[in-house]
Amino acid sequence: MELEVRHLRVVCAIADAGSITKAAAGLGMSQPTLSAQLRRIERALGGPLFVRSRHGAATTALGEFVLAKARSVLPSIDAIQVGSALHGGSGAGRRPLRYVATPGPLMVGLLDELQRLFPDSGPTLRTETHVATAVDLVATGQQDLAAVVEYLRDPASVLPPDVLAHTVATEPAFVLLPGTHPLAGRRPVALAALADAEWVLPPSQATGLFEAFTAACADAGFTAAIRHEAEASAARELIAQGRAVGLGQATFRSTPGIVPVPLAGSPLRIRHLLLWHRHGALAAHAPALTARAERVHAEAVQRSPHYLAWLAEHTALPDRP
Repeated sequence: MELEVRHLRVVCAIADAGSITKAAAGLGMSQPTLSAQLRRIERALGGPLFVRSRHGAATTALGEFVLAKARSVLPSIDAIQVGSALHGGSGAGRRPLRYVATPGPLMVGLLDELQRLFPDSGPTLRTETHVATAVDLVATGQQDLAAVVEYLRDPASVLPPDVLAHTVATEPAFVLLPGTHPLAGRRPVALAALADAEWVLPPSQATGLFEAFTAACADAGFTAAIRHEAEASAARELIAQGRAVGLGQATFRSTPGIVPVPLAGSPLRIRHLLLWHRHGALAAHAPALTARAERVHAEAVQRSPHYLAWLAEHTALPDRP
């Protein structure tokens, strides 16, 4: 049996899942079928790639070698497939442009621009709350493009060498106050003035928010009481009901009962990044992609009166929080 691209994808799927059973479910096949296919792959390569136990499947030394080579080869193969579609190739076997995004104005806003830019390869969207996961999906060729939101902190996050990034925008974080809060009518608000507040933050700490927030509170002389960890919809309800205060992006959409207020000195900053693979099919389209992402973000800014008011008084963010 000659090794094929699909065999490399099987090896990666098993390694990523950590077990043959989970990998089979993800690949849409039965566990016995996948086990039989793995045995054929191992015979072709001359040895076992995984050690199976009740704890899952761990890679052998040979498996690590094959896995490393597969992860370096597959993005280039995907680039050929996507590139052919983007440049008007045959529709046979064509797959859509794969796009992953963390919550922010680019997440859904960029979809129409991608559709207009690549009309023959309509994009699919995968939402992801973990920035590291989105980055890994691009690094391994499982997604073609990512739009991520991260809270800036020291030291800055480091991207894999084959992942290229463009900063679409850097903006201040706003504190989200209940409309009945005594500081809701004040602009700006010192973070220290919220030392006694109860906070709601997202449960995912993979955006740098937790580290940046706790460091900013420490600089302001207090430790924040994070009472709730909730996704966006639940957090909005908690804030609107006056049960907590929260943090939001500068382009936070108006919500009844919630008042976005700038923090004095902008102690928390947010960066919107566009990511793609160095050798991927989208690398040649980077200028067009980044320009469209910047336009989408600018449109979101125009829908945010609180941010427009802040911009009218500030020419730029301070060099450091």
